[in-house]
Amino acid sequence: MQDIIHCAYQGNTQVEITKEGCADTLHTEHDGKNRYFTPGDVLAGALGACTLTMMEAVAVRRGKSLAGAKITLKPVFAPNAAGLQKITLLITLPEGTDETMRQVYLAAARSCPVHKSLNPAIEFDIQLQ
Repeated sequence: MQDIIHCAYQGNTQVEITKEGCADTLHTEHDGKNRYFTPGDVLAGALGACTLTMMEAVAVRRGKSLAGAKITLKPVFAPNAAGLQKITLLITLPEGTDETMRQVYLAAARSCPVHKSLNPAIEFDIQLQ
């Protein structure tokens, strides 16, 4: 079954997002006051969440835990709303992660469906810490 997502502007920077079985309200902004995420910030956050999810799936299959892993994302947007140019993902892995698993997690990070769905012109810099 294909998910259908609906977005409805509610006023006062609020957008209600719904799909069968769930709903959420997203506050957005474009006024530079940093009160809420911009839609571009949400896109970067979705990339981070998907990346961690893919890495966790690999960890579980190998009997490992990814608990405590974090990603810091640094998106760079082109001037004049021309889109996302570059995004840096700084991935902090759990302490004691060996080199073999670091490379497995890096490959999993690159297999994220959100990453694969973004414009290939976007530069990605994925770093493990």
